[in-house]
Amino acid sequence: RNLEDTAMEKTLLSIIAASGSSETHVLINKSMTWTEAQSYCRANHTDLTSVRNLQENQKVKNLVPSNERVWIGLFRDSWKWLDGSNSSFRNWRESEPNNRGHKEECVAANFEKSGKWEDWTCDYRRSWLFQRKW
Repeated sequence: RNLEDTAMEKTLLSIIAASGSSETHVLINKSMTWTEAQSYCRANHTDLTSVRNLQENQKVKNLVPSNERVWIGLFRDSWKWLDGSNSSFRNWRESEPNNRGHKEECVAANFEKSGKWEDWTCDYRRSWLFQRKW
């Protein structure tokens, strides 16, 4: 990574960390498709954020403005987390996932609806979250 990328990243990031946690969830306020966001994360950090329990969901909820939808690291392959974690925690909005048009493979957390999750087509552009492990 070059200096310009690092400077740009610092201006785009809002960081929240839990005390004593080995992970930090980071909000990127740059619209990308789910696939672009995933590629950026893997090239520069770790991966899109996994939300494995209520505590992690609350951390993410506290980070994201209440009027935004953001990509998270869940995708429709038996609803797996990108980081490979094995969590049964789900926070779906009522009537989701609905796979409208049989094309909704990716997940966004909708903070207009208390951070509840929705499935979306992966080519929609929005802000996103990644997790950094220390």
